Amino acid sequence: MDKRISEIAALANVSVYTDEATADYLDGAPHIKHARLRELYGSLVVKVFDRAREHVPIPRVLDLGAGEGSVTLPFLQLGAQVVAVDISRSQLDTLQIKCKQYGTNLEIRCEDINVFLQDKTRRFDIIVVNSFLHHVPDYCAMISEALPLLNPGGQFFSFHDPLRYDSLGAMTSLFSKVAYFSWRITKGDVIDGLRRRLRRARGVYIPDSPHDNAEYHVTRNGVDQDAIRSLFEKQNFECEVVSYFSTQSSLFQPIGTALGMKTQFGVIARKR
Repeated sequence: MDKRISEIAALANVSVYTDEATADYLDGAPHIKHARLRELYGSLVVKVFDRAREHVPIPRVLDLGAGEGSVTLPFLQLGAQVVAVDISRSQLDTLQIKCKQYGTNLEIRCEDINVFLQDKTRRFDIIVVNSFLHHVPDYCAMISEALPLLNPGGQFFSFHDPLRYDSLGAMTSLFSKVAYFSWRITKGDVIDGLRRRLRRARGVYIPDSPHDNAEYHVTRNGVDQDAIRSLFEKQNFECEVVSYFSTQSSLFQPIGTALGMKTQFGVIARKR
């Protein structure tokens, strides 16, 4: 395995646990929790970065919804210059602590991404959204707004969004639900948590509920990978959809992977 892939996979563990909520988030984030998914993510990061290096010596990366830095840190380590954008000051403070050694290669912007994307004077070689599209109400509009910021040959890279639920086979859908609930019953607040999950599965969404906002994708059938592919193709991008299995359950993760099930996806789209 490429040494860089191993290093980037390991970086997912370099997290600052500032409070219990952060620990709970990491436990519920399979792409950080499971070594196999971190390895997949590392391989895609290296692939995107190496492609960018074909055009420029030092790629410029825009990390939208940067959070605590699970994207920012790997790209900085590879040698990129990164602009990290997030609306959460506390998460950006954590990011800054983890990435302080990279100095001027990192620019932090605490603002709404929709506001940031209005400035069309800046250009980037890579735009990254990691575990983020499923939180955006109109993700296709957000992608369209971001694409003019890419240089020729630039890439859009997303990772860890749920495939459209009705595109999953019946067996995959059932297996995924069993895996989720087997993990969920080990957490606190079991009864209310299951009630919220079942309510969202029926399409009932409460806008001011932080729990519903965190799992907005449940009420709208996941994320439409075909619509995203079509958007990129219409914009004259080469588009690759990478699908894989992911669950919070450490017991079910290797089983679903071995059976070749697919529940999540990432996108690598390159401007022609």
